[in-house]
Amino acid sequence: MKKNIIIYKLLFILLLSPFFCKSQSQIVNGIDINGPKGFIKTDDLTWRNGNDIIQVLYLKQNKGDWSKEFFKQTCENGTRTTDFFSFEEFIFNGDEYHICYQIGKNKMVIGQVPVFVGEYTYVLSIGTNMLDYKSDQLNKSLTQVQFNMGYMINRILTY
Repeated sequence: MKKNIIIYKLLFILLLSPFFCKSQSQIVNGIDINGPKGFIKTDDLTWRNGNDIIQVLYLKQNKGDWSKEFFKQTCENGTRTTDFFSFEEFIFNGDEYHICYQIGKNKMVIGQVPVFVGEYTYVLSIGTNMLDYKSDQLNKSLTQVQFNMGYMINRILTY
């Protein structure tokens, strides 16, 4: 009798576990979005690894409706807590991307890039803290942001 109670409790826990477990990935518009290895999903379309953060925002707007000039101007204006660092264009897997780099008052290096898939635009915001590096803080932070950005662009385009 005691064995049956234990089995029923285990079955009950197994049946309820999907409601309490958080998945690492999140499916948006049929795309399985997930952070790189070591990142933990902490919120809706948000992943963290130490001071590194990845956030994804998506909107129903295709590439033809997107304005590079507006994105660049917004980037150059900075925000209440960030200052403009640079705006760069680069080719990744044959497609042109525009990256906005800003540096936060809290020493976060933040990169933003729009990724276009069908009728949606996915804006990736990726940050890392310069204080995590003892030397060459800015270059190492930019490299980390670029690595995570490349991973996320590839993830969105291939999944």
